[in-house]
Formats: sequence, C-alpha cells, structure tokens
Amino acid sequence: MQRKMVEKKQRMTLDKLAMITQQQFLDIQEIMATKEDLKYFATKEDLKYFATKEDLKYFATKEDLKYFATKEDLNQQREDIIQDVRLMHADVIQSNDKVITKLDILLKEHAAHTMAHKRIDGTLFEHNKRIKKIEEKVI
Repeated sequence: MQRKMVEKKQRMTLDKLAMITQQQFLDIQEIMATKEDLKYFATKEDLKYFATKEDLKYFATKEDLKYFATKEDLNQQREDIIQDVRLMHADVIQSNDKVITKLDILLKEHAAHTMAHKRIDGTLFEHNKRIKKIEEKVI
C-alpha cells in the first residue's frame, strides 16, 4: 500500500503576511538607488549639452551614408592599389634591368676601347723612339 503524503496547507496569518511583505521591502531596498547613487546620473543641466531632435535633423541620414565607402570598399581599393604598385614596381625593375644591361655592355666596350688606345699609344710611343733613332742616324 502506498502512502500518500498529504501536506497540510498552513493558513496565512497576518503576522506571516507582515513578515513576507517586510522581507520583500528589504530585498527591494538592497537594489534600490540611494541619493548618493543618483548624484552620478545626468542632471537637467548636463542634458542641455546633448543633441536635440532639431539638431539631429542636420546630421547625415542612412540614405546619405549610402554614398560613402564601406570598410569592404576601402579594403578592396587598398588591395587594388597594392596590386597596381606591384605591377609598376615589376615594370620599373624590368626597365632598370634593360638599362643596366646596356650600361654593362657600354662599360665593357669602353674598357676594351681604352685598352686598345693604351696599346696603340704604347706602340706609337715606341714608333716615335724608333723614328728618332733612325733620324739621328740619318742626320
């Protein structure tokens, strides 16, 4: 046989009601703001410096802001600029490579030309000596 536990309902007395009400007031009092707490809230004087509805009419609307670039637009534009600069940089390097190649060829030709002149000058100097000796013998 099962026993049923029957709880006996207790009657609400005036004293119990007073205690419950008192406890609820104490609970509310703990979370309620004090005069000291309210000193840190904005005053009417503080609120004078905030924008009014009339002031906000002169600010940009969502419709106005549609014409401005978004973060995505700016990031895409940044990436495009970086890509363009990289391409230009590659073109400059290729151009410089061509110039350096030509300069290298010219420097080598100049060095060869200078060496040829030195040889010719040396040979000419030797010829001048020989001619002077021959002239001295003839005279």
